[in-house]
Amino acid sequence: MMARTPDPERARRRRRRILLLASIPVVIFALLVAGKLISVTVINQSALAQYARGDFDESTEQWSGMLEFNLVETWIPFFNRGDAKVGDENYTSAIDDFEKALELAPGDKKCMIAVNLAHSWETLGDIYEEGGYHQGAVQLYQAAEDVLASMGDACEPPDAAADQFSQVESDVAEKKAQAESNQQAQESEDPGSQGAEDKLDDLGDKQQQSDQEKANGESRERNDDDGGGTVTDKPW
Repeated sequence: MMARTPDPERARRRRRRILLLASIPVVIFALLVAGKLISVTVINQSALAQYARGDFDESTEQWSGMLEFNLVETWIPFFNRGDAKVGDENYTSAIDDFEKALELAPGDKKCMIAVNLAHSWETLGDIYEEGGYHQGAVQLYQAAEDVLASMGDACEPPDAAADQFSQVESDVAEKKAQAESNQQAQESEDPGSQGAEDKLDDLGDKQQQSDQEKANGESRERNDDDGGGTVTDKPW
């Protein structure tokens, strides 16, 4: 019985079919990735537009929905959501987002994020100082200083945020010194006045006690880490 002669054309068609079938999962994956990137871009633009219009609640919600989907630059949704929360004057929650962004961001973005994080602590300090709660203000300004101190060389020129960093650093130092002076004057003028704990209880909805505890906790963590900081451009 004669051996059957292989058909080259048939063999080529078979190889093409195998290659085609093997490429289908790759194509499907590429389409899914492309669709995901397109949707991420659309949501990003929408959230930024809402921020620009002053619709901070909606912008915050949009960025919240992006936390699990931005797999390439995971720090961006946290950073932008923090900005939106600052716009809504929700500083304590914004600080949490900036801290997370600082942890996830690459080195060349940390200075920008540190500026916004320190400025959030500074703004809380301003609120306390304006209310006459000088001890709390000192602690909050200290938290801002700890953020800045943790950056080391990350905020040195030619970093684009270096000038803003220096300005916040100077402002915080000046405000902290003034708050300390006001605290000393207050204590010397009225040594029998309400203690710090009683004043904190009076603040109620301003949540000053929780803010101070958070400030103290962040300061301790940064001191324990020996200055190792872990970071849209909206430095308010």
